Amino acid sequence: MRQVGTGRANRGAWILAFLTLVVCMPVFAAPAFAASSPAPSSAAPTASGAAAAASPASPALTCELSEASVVFGDQVTVTGALTPWSGGEVVDVTIGGSPAGQATVDATGAYTLAFTPRRSGDVVATLDADPTVVSGSLTLAVKPAATVTHGALVPFLSSTVVVKIAPAAYDGVVVVKVTHKGAVAGAFTARASNGKATLHLPLRGVDRFVLSVTLPAAAGLDARTVPATLSVPARTLSAGSSGPFVKGMLSALLRLRFRVPDLGTHFTPEVKDSVMAFQKAYMLSRTYVFNTACWRKIDGARLIRPRHAGPATHLEVDKGRQIAMVVKHGKPLGIICVSTGATGNTPEGTFHIQQKHPFTTSGFGGVLVRTMGFIGNFAMHGYAPVPSYPASHGCVREPIWACYWMYDHSWIGETLFIYH
Repeated sequence: MRQVGTGRANRGAWILAFLTLVVCMPVFAAPAFAASSPAPSSAAPTASGAAAAASPASPALTCELSEASVVFGDQVTVTGALTPWSGGEVVDVTIGGSPAGQATVDATGAYTLAFTPRRSGDVVATLDADPTVVSGSLTLAVKPAATVTHGALVPFLSSTVVVKIAPAAYDGVVVVKVTHKGAVAGAFTARASNGKATLHLPLRGVDRFVLSVTLPAAAGLDARTVPATLSVPARTLSAGSSGPFVKGMLSALLRLRFRVPDLGTHFTPEVKDSVMAFQKAYMLSRTYVFNTACWRKIDGARLIRPRHAGPATHLEVDKGRQIAMVVKHGKPLGIICVSTGATGNTPEGTFHIQQKHPFTTSGFGGVLVRTMGFIGNFAMHGYAPVPSYPASHGCVREPIWACYWMYDHSWIGETLFIYH
């Protein structure tokens, strides 16, 4: 009986344990079932995308210039746009890091600012409320303002040319290149100070001179080249004329090695001889009047070329052109007008100075000044008058004022060539 009871008790315990296990299985199986089910993965990405769409875009600011280069004193306009915008935002504009001004964004997102730059630099726009919002930079070149004025314009004399510059602080070295008849006549420099540069330009000619005025970069400004034109007039001169044009004419004659009495301002009888020598030498009308044709001929004229290259120093008389010259190293040292034999009887060939006398007399009458005999009774000497044509008895007449120079530059034994 005891054993049977015991067996029943054991069976009861086993049954109780089995039932407990069956009841508890769903509790332990549920997590395994949940793990094997698909996760709702689409819910999370959909939520993040909606959040991104709702976030505002980063602001952007643009900047444009009406001109990339301006002259000092001129305005430049800055335009641009802000995106996104609400209107009323303030934009700060700077040039080279210095403030240029502020502009307000309008209802369309655009802004405009006009300002007068005082130096070159990079232009940048910045959102005032958020300095991290910055436009790209644009280079603005500011060049000095310049005007060219001049004094009196006289052929073959220097004229004062003034380059007026703004700002007055500009201190660059101004270069002026002068072009005449298509050729560069020279380049001249002057440092600007107190708003101007002053130069003295030789104007060796008449009519049109072209100036190219270059102001290099300085004082925070970019370089600039300004063109200018000078028109140098020709004025007819004759006996009795006076003034700077006479001096300009004499300066031009002297450059071409014609003997002149001085570099004065009066058209004297001696100046007439110099004009005649020029007109004879260049085959112009022998009028003693220096007209426009003479000015234009002397503008750019080349030195008269002697016929003989040697000896190193010698004398030549050209009967055809009625001129005489002292030649040194193949170039004329001085040229004067002369008058040879009226009948063409002045001998031609190669001679030498045989004698020199301060004064002599002639069998035809009159006093001969600074006589230099070269063969027989033929000589070179000073005499009045010396007309524009052959008029002597056979000697070579020279203007009295010029014969002193010819006499002093010659010596006994010097070679003399006479030709036609």
